[in-house]
Amino acid sequence: MTTAAAHRPPTSPYADREPTKPPDWHGLVVWDLFFNAVTTGLFLVAASCDLARPGLFAPVAAWAYPVALVVLLVDLLCLVLDLGDPLRFHHMLRVFKPSSPMSLGTWCLTAYSFPLTAVVALQVVGWLGWADVPRGLHVGLLVVGLLPALGSGVYKGVLFSTSSQPGWRDARWLGAYHAASAVTLGAVGLLALATVAGHGDAAAALRPAAMALLVLAAIPLAFLGGELGPALERRYHRSELWLAVALSGGLGLLFPACLLAVGGGSGLVTAAEACAFAGAWVARSVIVKLPHRHVITG
Repeated sequence: MTTAAAHRPPTSPYADREPTKPPDWHGLVVWDLFFNAVTTGLFLVAASCDLARPGLFAPVAAWAYPVALVVLLVDLLCLVLDLGDPLRFHHMLRVFKPSSPMSLGTWCLTAYSFPLTAVVALQVVGWLGWADVPRGLHVGLLVVGLLPALGSGVYKGVLFSTSSQPGWRDARWLGAYHAASAVTLGAVGLLALATVAGHGDAAAALRPAAMALLVLAAIPLAFLGGELGPALERRYHRSELWLAVALSGGLGLLFPACLLAVGGGSGLVTAAEACAFAGAWVARSVIVKLPHRHVITG
C-alpha cells in the first residue's frame, strides 16, 4: 500500500448525501400551494377589475368572491391537516414576527380571510333582499383585502426559498413565479366565470389580459427552472424533466394562450382553464417533492 493510500480517509457512506432532513411535506402541501394561488389570484384579479370598472366587471366579480372563499376554506383545510398536530393550528397566531415568512404569511392569510368573508356575507344579504349594501362598504372591504391577499400569494414561495433544503434554497424566483402564477390563474378563472355566466363584454375584455399573463408567467418559470436546474438534474431523470417542462410550461402556459388566441367560446376557455390549472399543479408538485428525491448516481 502506498503512503498516499495509507493516509487517505475512508469514504463515508454519507459523502454524497445532503446534511438536511427533508420535511414531512407531501401531497397536501402541493394542494395547499395550488389552492393558495387560486384563491388569492382570483380575489386579486376580481377585486382589481371590480374597483377599476365596476359597471363591466362587478357582475362577474360577484360570482368570483364566493368561489375564492370556498377555495380558501379548502386551502386552510389542507394547511391544517398537514400540521403534525392539526388541533394546535391556532398556535401559529400566538406570535407575530414580520421577519419570519411563516409568521407573516400566516397572519396575511388570516387577515385576507376576514374581508373576503365579509364581502361574500354582504352579497348574500343583498341577494336575499334583507338590506341594501352600500357600494362604499363593498369597496372598502375590497381595498382592505388587497394587501393581505397579495402577501398570502407571495409568502409561500419566499418560505420555501429561505429554507436549507436542496433546490429550494436556490429558488430565489420561486416567490415571483408563485405570485405571477396566482394572478394568471385568477385571470383565467375569472374569464371562465364570465364566459359561463354569459357576460360577453367582460369576457372579451379579460381574454387578451389572460393571454398576456399566460405568456408573461413563463418568464419567472424559466428563471426558476434555471435556478433549480442542478438540483433537478441530480434527482430527476432527463425524461422526467422534459415531461415536467412540457406540462408546466407548454401545457400550463403556452398552450392555453394559444387556445384563447383561437377564440373565446366556452369550450376553448374551459379547456384553457383546465390546462393552466393542471400545469400550475405539476410545477408545484415537482418543486415540493424535490428534497424527497434520492440523488441519481447512475
